[in-house]
Amino acid sequence: MTNIQTRCDGIFLGHIIASKFDVSCHMALQLSESLLELKRFDGPNIISRYLYLNHTKKYDFGETMKFVYQNLKDKIKHYDEHSSISREDFLFDQSIIDETVKLTDKKLGGYTAGCGPVHRSFPLALCPWIDDDDLFNISKKEATLTHFNPLAGQVAGIVNLICRSLLKNATWHDAVQSAFSTPSLHTELGDVYYRYSRWSTPSKNIHSAYAPTVLQQALHYVTTSHNITEVIEKAKVDRNVYCLPIIGVLSGALWGIPLNMYKDKANDVLLKSIRDTANKLSKQWTSKYESVNV
Repeated sequence: MTNIQTRCDGIFLGHIIASKFDVSCHMALQLSESLLELKRFDGPNIISRYLYLNHTKKYDFGETMKFVYQNLKDKIKHYDEHSSISREDFLFDQSIIDETVKLTDKKLGGYTAGCGPVHRSFPLALCPWIDDDDLFNISKKEATLTHFNPLAGQVAGIVNLICRSLLKNATWHDAVQSAFSTPSLHTELGDVYYRYSRWSTPSKNIHSAYAPTVLQQALHYVTTSHNITEVIEKAKVDRNVYCLPIIGVLSGALWGIPLNMYKDKANDVLLKSIRDTANKLSKQWTSKYESVNV
């Protein structure tokens, strides 16, 4: 039986290795820091961290996040290009965030069912203070900080539920089955569940970054492989790059990550920070079980 610390470490390592240290690693770290600091989900606090990261770093955050950032930045009082902005300046009421996300969805013609949320929100699954029964809905809430289309949040919720089950040593089959038994899933996710074990391609191809598409790809590659190296190679051969961060998360939770996949980057600052975060989250589980035993 694999312990929680190994699985937490594997999830973070798998994510950073498969995604090649992309922007979702930095966003997952920001989400983790908020969760560890507050010991609860706080939407305005989390989005303020995403926005400040967007403001201070030159990463490619994608079209949806770009619109959200620009719109909310324009709401900062007394802002101009020469003024200094802190993270606290990006703290907005939830109603303003919701309004901005709806406006963004309208600007993008309703195309906000992308894979950004599922790439970044896996730390929610590693928080013991988020109950199993609440994890799916909180995952959806996290997604709506940037993506209005409910499919983005439902896909994130599915992956996070699978991670939570694997964290508790469920089998791969049982973890997937349990996640897809969530009530009121979108019909497209039912189609993903029907197809994933046989095909990596969806029944209808909308966009390569469409959340249900990347979910089906990730589930298929993990199901038909034996380790993370094999999974990543299959995705690369098919040129399905948007599923790589999810592959990393699921593979890390299922198999763990061998040392030879990251030993050449052992001194990387981001990698060290992420592993430290994984360790902090795993210790929260230890504390929880010790409290129960007492």
